[in-house]
Amino acid sequence: MEETLVPIGQFANLTWLSPKALRLYQAQGLLEPALVDPGSGYRYYSPSQIPAARRIGQLRRAGVPLAEIAAFLRAPAAHQIDVWRKELEAEVIDRRRLLDHIARTLDPTEVPEVAIDPTSAALTRAIPVLASLDIEATLRFYAERMKFVAVARYPDYGIVARGDVQIHFWLTDDAEIPKATSCRIDVVGVNELYQEMSASGVVHPNGPLIEQPWGLREFAVLDDDGNMIKFGELSST
Repeated sequence: MEETLVPIGQFANLTWLSPKALRLYQAQGLLEPALVDPGSGYRYYSPSQIPAARRIGQLRRAGVPLAEIAAFLRAPAAHQIDVWRKELEAEVIDRRRLLDHIARTLDPTEVPEVAIDPTSAALTRAIPVLASLDIEATLRFYAERMKFVAVARYPDYGIVARGDVQIHFWLTDDAEIPKATSCRIDVVGVNELYQEMSASGVVHPNGPLIEQPWGLREFAVLDDDGNMIKFGELSST
């Protein structure tokens, strides 16, 4: 008896995945549709693919990179689960050590006094929250290529810091989101930072250090996910 295929929207509901995630998994070779309409390009899936799709979603929520998921699906092995458990335990230990360090070095006298008006709110800081296709790979990129420090890592969220600046990342399967995302960071010593980033090979090809009409000297960096980060400093003249 021939199996009835279901369209991508219905399959997404059955597997708790978004259509965008399913398209990404197809592009990555993780889950091919059972049929693609040659005229419309519309995707159809077999009900027998539901367990595999749910497994992929579970592994992604556990923070497993897409490349490792692909290898696991080709050759599922219990020992690989143990490897991921140990990696997770190591990450938890690293975070606990970092928090312990912060607790030991916390000095209340270093906290600046702020005049608080009880009748109004005050904005104190803005933190960019960018999209990441792979939290672990993103944190590694910022640490190795841009000299940030990973201060928190979770399966679907990560934080890096350099000096007083933090950047947060949330996990997504939609590769189009980072391409449309950017932020700007004020710096002191933009010339030196530009030389550093150029040596690391992360400066955007179309984002060299230039003088902007609005009084900033700035350049742009493109991370591995596609996020654009602009670094700028007020011109001295």
